[in-house]
Amino acid sequence: MKIVLRSIAILTVLASMPIVASAQVGLAHRFVTVGVGGGVSVPVNDAGDAFKNGFNMQGFARLNLSKLPVIPRFDLDFSRFNLNDAQVGFPGTSQILAGLANLQFDVMPIGPVRPYIIAGLGAYSLNTKVEGITPTSVSQTHFGINGGAGVSLHLGWINGYVEGRVDNVFTEKGIIDTQQVQLIPVTFGLTF
Repeated sequence: MKIVLRSIAILTVLASMPIVASAQVGLAHRFVTVGVGGGVSVPVNDAGDAFKNGFNMQGFARLNLSKLPVIPRFDLDFSRFNLNDAQVGFPGTSQILAGLANLQFDVMPIGPVRPYIIAGLGAYSLNTKVEGITPTSVSQTHFGINGGAGVSLHLGWINGYVEGRVDNVFTEKGIIDTQQVQLIPVTFGLTF
């Protein structure tokens, strides 16, 4: 009985290897890989006092150019937070829409689990709405940088990623009385 179970396990592993290999090869040979995901965004430093934890959504297009040591990637990120009315003194919401140009460096470019480092820059549009006696809405666009790390997962037919970054948006003193807004979005997603 043990021999039969061992044989079935070995055959299952051998049969699934071409599927995993073909999925990895197919994804790697595409010129553009698209990713979509979402997760939690954690404001830190002064932004952590003004905002409560929020959520994020992300979409990206990655250019698979085999001749380059880094992978160009273009991201569109959206984060939404509620204002911490106990700290700020009034209720409200804040949204951040970012268009980013990033470079991704695969630390280990082969295998089903591939860690990577990512960094880039872009434009961040901050929109804060404050409720109260006189509702106010403030919209501003600022320059920012980001950096972090992630893991690409290539498991059979499922291709995904887990990524954590630090977004640093350079602002003038605004509604949260700081020169910069710092966020840590943690994102889980799928790639196609």
